[in-house]
Amino acid sequence: MGLQIVIDYNQQPVTYDVTAQEQDIYRLCLSDATPRGAHYIPSKINIRRKGKVWVSDLENYNELVNALLVELTRFSARA
Repeated sequence: MGLQIVIDYNQQPVTYDVTAQEQDIYRLCLSDATPRGAHYIPSKINIRRKGKVWVSDLENYNELVNALLVELTRFSARA
């Protein structure tokens, strides 16, 4: 099993599988274990090590990105 991150998004837990895509880019792909709700959940998120987080060039998911950053901050504070 690889690295996973769980995000509280639209009042439901959303699980992403994390993989290294390139030297400084990580890709989060929606896990099959995540329940599908009434709200659309983006299937992929990319994170550049320098701090840039993007879901898509055409769509804006500030709430999802903010929830992700909260979880990353919690994780780094525990480490």
